[in-house]
Amino acid sequence: MGITEKLAQRIAASGKQEGTVAASIPPRFSLPSWFLPGCAVLVVLFFPQLPFISNYWIDVGFFVGIYGLLGLSLNVVLGEVGLFDLGHAAFYAIGAYTTAILNTAYGVPILLLLPLSAIAAGVFAYLVMSPVIHLRGDYLCIVTIGIGEIVRIGIINNPWGITRGPNGITGIDFPALGSFVLFTSTHFYYLIWILIGVVIIGLMRLQRSRIGRAWNYIREDAVAAQATGVDVRSYKLLSFVLGAALAGATGNIYASKMMIVSPESFLFMESALLFCIVLLGGLGSIPGTLLGAVVIVVFPEVFRQFAHFRLLFFGLALMFMMVFRPGGILPRKREGMGFQGLGIRTLPKNDDDLVEQGKQLVEQKLHPFLREDLQSGAALLETRDITLRFGGLTAVNAFNISVKPGTITSLIGPNGAGKTTLFNVITGIHKAAEGSVSFRGEEITGLHPHTIVKKGIARTFQNIRLFSALTCIENVMSGPHCHGSSGTWASVFRTASQGEEEKEIVEISSYRLHQVGLWESRNELARNLPYGKQRYLEVARALACSPRLLILDEPSSGLNDRESEDLMELLRDLTKEGFTILLIEHDMNVVMGISDRVSVMDMGSLIAEGSPSQVYNDPRVIEAYLGKEEDEYE
Repeated sequence: MGITEKLAQRIAASGKQEGTVAASIPPRFSLPSWFLPGCAVLVVLFFPQLPFISNYWIDVGFFVGIYGLLGLSLNVVLGEVGLFDLGHAAFYAIGAYTTAILNTAYGVPILLLLPLSAIAAGVFAYLVMSPVIHLRGDYLCIVTIGIGEIVRIGIINNPWGITRGPNGITGIDFPALGSFVLFTSTHFYYLIWILIGVVIIGLMRLQRSRIGRAWNYIREDAVAAQATGVDVRSYKLLSFVLGAALAGATGNIYASKMMIVSPESFLFMESALLFCIVLLGGLGSIPGTLLGAVVIVVFPEVFRQFAHFRLLFFGLALMFMMVFRPGGILPRKREGMGFQGLGIRTLPKNDDDLVEQGKQLVEQKLHPFLREDLQSGAALLETRDITLRFGGLTAVNAFNISVKPGTITSLIGPNGAGKTTLFNVITGIHKAAEGSVSFRGEEITGLHPHTIVKKGIARTFQNIRLFSALTCIENVMSGPHCHGSSGTWASVFRTASQGEEEKEIVEISSYRLHQVGLWESRNELARNLPYGKQRYLEVARALACSPRLLILDEPSSGLNDRESEDLMELLRDLTKEGFTILLIEHDMNVVMGISDRVSVMDMGSLIAEGSPSQVYNDPRVIEAYLGKEEDEYE
């Protein structure tokens, strides 16, 4: 009986009692998933038609839409990717001034300027963020504040006489569709909410695509995202460009509604309010962001007599939210959503069929390459005189290792010997000072981690690096990401090729999750799994990358004896499948039980290598682990 069947039986046995208890509890009534969104759409649609609603409140509804769309644009950056942007009003200003300048000076129609304003803001975001996108946390936050202030001050200084300085630009036209001119409060209300509806559809489709998942992987752990093939820099830039483009389009509608733009409309406070909207509503939550916009805009109107204290109220609200509901008013739900939450509609209804299709895909697309490596007989991975220094410390010293295809090679040594550092060099996280790494005869030294994964090397980490706030299936779906090619437009318009690609990603991920015995936990958050299962989940994620070489960093760490035996059986099954495995391990029972060859590292250098029995009895290895016995004492 294989590892999959054993683990599945244990999970099923542990769930029998829970299943019996659950069966005795009658199901509770719940509203259909479409009910609340449907009610919200009806409210938005008929709000201006209500007899007790004046033009004043229709304008309030318009500004809820403006701030809602701005909140959605910031949510792409802050909520999806986790990048702090406190200068988002700069992109809003670029869109508004692009509309104002081109309309008043050249007579370009407002609706034609809608995409042009979005493009201008997106291009500006790309230019200013490209040099600083590698910054993190507070540093990026400070830079974005600076960008926002530079744009505002630049507008005030009236470059080339086009912004008209502090007075702003007046005389902006109304948008028109042929002879029909949009000029009333109701017209603008429907214009902004129609645009929001289109944006919501596009953003929901992006969320449920490889692009949206990549953003979430980066937010959870950028290093782990790179290790599964995500180009972190490119996806961060994409989020900024897309968020800026949406803010620029919002600026277009704002300028046409107000018929004037001035620097006072794009102060730092605007960026801070947008930040509040996203945090109050819920990071990554589209309905939460819109609800946050309602709170920010409507609250001061209802309590107008306390308008001077609104910032105090917003600050207190944020403080209470952080303490009592850190996920926001309407946090994005992930656990228990199933494949419907991923937007995949063409999957087989039977779980066994889904896993079987994934197995067939692996056999068709991966196994021929594994057999090719086995037949070649050449070394799959070679390092030649790899050296890495951290200041005056030499962590890896002229290290050489050769890994043959279809084998399990163990790298052992005392703590601090440099084993994980060597793995980081091989996988591109660290750049070697000297030496080279070749994979299948190709030089890969200095390549980015996501490129190395695509070439066929996947890894796990010594300290588990899962995407803890994502479900197990979403974690494993990060593996096939590097082999996908669907971009933004394909994801938004759901092309046939994108749908087929998503289907394959789910099928392969399902098979790998089933292979390690975690299929029943597929819709649980990764952080809810016990430690041993988290180890298996990380292995499943690496396997889903469809690698030729699997690099495991202390996979048995934290496992009990039975789990270690299951792990050994799994690794043997993987070599039968054709995988090549390079692992760091401290459990000598695992090393001696499954290794074909063992290399020993101490103080960054290779001190011994050979078969497990040869290495086990090598005096240099014994000395490295136990120390040298003194012949005499003085």
